[in-house]
Amino acid sequence: MKTIGLSVLAVLVGLVVVGAGWGVSLAAGGRVTKVWDGDTVVIRPLGGGRSYTCRLYGIDAPETPKDGIPGQPYGQASAAELRRMALGREVAVEFTGEQSHGRQVGIIFLDGRDLNQEMVRRGYAWAYVRHLRRPHASAYLAAEQEARQAGRGLWRERNPVPPWEFRGKLRKDRR
Repeated sequence: MKTIGLSVLAVLVGLVVVGAGWGVSLAAGGRVTKVWDGDTVVIRPLGGGRSYTCRLYGIDAPETPKDGIPGQPYGQASAAELRRMALGREVAVEFTGEQSHGRQVGIIFLDGRDLNQEMVRRGYAWAYVRHLRRPHASAYLAAEQEARQAGRGLWRERNPVPPWEFRGKLRKDRR
C-alpha cells in the first residue's frame, strides 16, 4: 500500500513538473483595485491575503506618462478603457507562470471573457507577438487585425508606434 501511495505521489509530482513546462497555469480570483495602465492591474484576492500586481499576458498597451517621461497617443485612453471594464470588478486570473519586473503575468477573465484579448480587439493594445504562445497567439493576432481594419482605438492614428519601439527609442535617447 505504501508503494502504491508513493507511486501515485511520484506521478502527481511528475504531472505538475511536466505541466509547468507546457505552460499550464494556476488560476486565481480577486477584485481589481487599481489599474496602472492599459496592461497592468492590481488585484486583491477574494479570500483575503496580499494584493498583487498582474501584467496582462500577451498584450502591450501604449505607454502612459511616467516620471516626467511623456506617454504615447492612446496611452491614457487605453488605461481608461481597462479601468472602465475592470476596476472594482471580480475577475479570474490564469497565471502563465512568468513574471515581469516582479509582477505576475496572467490572462484576466471577466464573466468568462478574456480581457487581454478584448483590449486588443477594441484597439487599446497590440498583440505582443514576442511574448505570445499558442493557443492565444492566433486569437490575439486576429483581434488586432479586426481592430486595425475597423480603425478602432489606436488604429485611428496614421502610423501608431508599438510600445516596445517607443521604449527602445527612449532607452536609445537616454544614452
